[in-house]
Amino acid sequence: MSKDSILKTFIVAFITCAVCSVFVSSAAVLLKPYQVMNQELFKNKNILMACGLMESGENLSPAEIQERFKKLQVVKFNFTTGEIAATGEDALRYDERTSAKTPGEMVKVDSSQFKPGIATRGKYGTAYYVTDETGKVKTVTIPIVGKGLWSVMYGFIALGGENLNTVERLSFYEQGETAGLGSEIENPEWTGKWQGKLAFNESGVPKIHVVKGAANPESSYEVDGISGATLTCNGVNGTVGYWLSEYQPLLKKLAEGEVKP
Repeated sequence: MSKDSILKTFIVAFITCAVCSVFVSSAAVLLKPYQVMNQELFKNKNILMACGLMESGENLSPAEIQERFKKLQVVKFNFTTGEIAATGEDALRYDERTSAKTPGEMVKVDSSQFKPGIATRGKYGTAYYVTDETGKVKTVTIPIVGKGLWSVMYGFIALGGENLNTVERLSFYEQGETAGLGSEIENPEWTGKWQGKLAFNESGVPKIHVVKGAANPESSYEVDGISGATLTCNGVNGTVGYWLSEYQPLLKKLAEGEVKP
């Protein structure tokens, strides 16, 4: 067959594509278990950091991560009924992100004073808590998700103190906001300003929020805004407020010692 034949060109191209497809498909199948494992480790590392059981930048092996994770208690909470659906390993197997996109498992996000910017969520939520020597809950960490200016933001907020009303930590581990502006929600210098603020007012309504400009130093609820990122900060307010309100019944149960491992 002539080297300039159109048919030969198509045959060579087809064979090349077929061989490459086999290699790519094989690699995807073979690497899938490692991808799942790495995703799980990444999630667990962020949970540990949010719970204060791991420092940012600390280099731990997968075995060490799993060992520290054993110090956590996990609970699965039904947002609709306010009941505990599962604890321990059963609760840990629940995936909020997958459930929020699965027909039959997802629930439409009702409009309220807090607007997280997402359309659906799972029927259940998970929370991670640490107890002291007496069994009293010291800190509770809940996952949060909401829409910023450009992206969906995923993070955690940890609460402690009296009645679990004091913010211990806030962290975002996945977002796609404007670099140097909205992306500053991941900056430890900014997230550190949430520490020590009160999450709820006396009536149990989420009150903590980001203000435009500098926060009132005498306020227990205000956090400094990020210059040039007003819409992202609005998204943070809606996200934090919404999930605090959804988890408030569970936080009350934990604070009163009604949840047992």
